[in-house]
Amino acid sequence: MLGATPMPERFPNLYDRDRWRRWGLPLLVVGFVALVVGAFSEGKRSAGDLDIWLVAAAAGLGISISLWMRARFSFIRLDEGQLFFRYLTSSARVDLSEIRRTRVAKLSAALQRRATTPRRLSDVDALVIRLRQPDPGRLRRLLTRRCVFGDELVIPLANAAVLQRAIESALGPQRQVRGDDARPPSSRRRSRRR
Repeated sequence: MLGATPMPERFPNLYDRDRWRRWGLPLLVVGFVALVVGAFSEGKRSAGDLDIWLVAAAAGLGISISLWMRARFSFIRLDEGQLFFRYLTSSARVDLSEIRRTRVAKLSAALQRRATTPRRLSDVDALVIRLRQPDPGRLRRLLTRRCVFGDELVIPLANAAVLQRAIESALGPQRQVRGDDARPPSSRRRSRRR
């Protein structure tokens, strides 16, 4: 279409992609095998055996399709001054004015004893977003407790550095208007006793 604006780039959540690769593909194979066995043994066995194979096929295929959809439709994108979080049919938006700062870190370093890191994703880049106020619960329900820790979001993303640079460039003019660059960010370590 002429004159149409391009869709903002999507950054998929790697937790869901890992779950699809680890569980979805094997369940898909199990579902198809159960379907084939159930179809070929239709006339040779009793109706009870056939039902078990078809139930196994339906369960395997249903769960694998659910995991595929979750991997396909779980993403983050920067959209007109807001971060848009999507998970299947649910979504949430965070205005950029609610973000204090962003950084990119390895997932295992960003989680630091707050949650267990999947072995496959330990060396993956994660986007760490520090919010101005703790999350009231809407992002925790959408992203799960693996990603939300009070006022901090830790999300493993494909191309996390690209999204972080886009957020920082969008935050730049807002910070200058409010004067946030004048004072340094407060550190949690200052108040600790040694």
